[in-house]
Amino acid sequence: MPAIAIVNCAELQRQAIEHLVEESLRERFRFVQRLVEEYDSGVNRFDQPDEALLAVIVQGAIVGIGGFNRDPYFHDPNVGRLRHVYVEAAWRRQGVGRFLVTALMDVAQPHYQLLTLRTDTAAADAFYQTLGFKTEPCWTHTTHHLQLGDGGDYQPGVIS
Repeated sequence: MPAIAIVNCAELQRQAIEHLVEESLRERFRFVQRLVEEYDSGVNRFDQPDEALLAVIVQGAIVGIGGFNRDPYFHDPNVGRLRHVYVEAAWRRQGVGRFLVTALMDVAQPHYQLLTLRTDTAAADAFYQTLGFKTEPCWTHTTHHLQLGDGGDYQPGVIS
């Protein structure tokens, strides 16, 4: 496998991920397109101190992307949310997704005690569970969660 690198996307270049947008739409995943739309509109730029947008680079091209920010469904600053995680189909099952999500978890750990996400595919469910994400207890707008650091069994505050 060629060398892979993680970069922080301080500024998202649409043309650099257009192939990911197109591929994800063919797979009927709209969240990569939504990432671009929300970034362009300023709704979600992953530019706050407790946020990050990371990309996986292989052979000079972005083959995966994902970010995290404060979970908008909890009124709790200790709860972060993985957002818009996508890996190009040709690079799946080669460790790229694990590399990306592990990097996101590492960067999120100083900011949050709990990391949440929502997915609706069996493959993603299995993938996140191999990384230690749990499905119980179940909260609104959340399918998986992971305790970060030594936060023990952190229980989030009010859900909206």
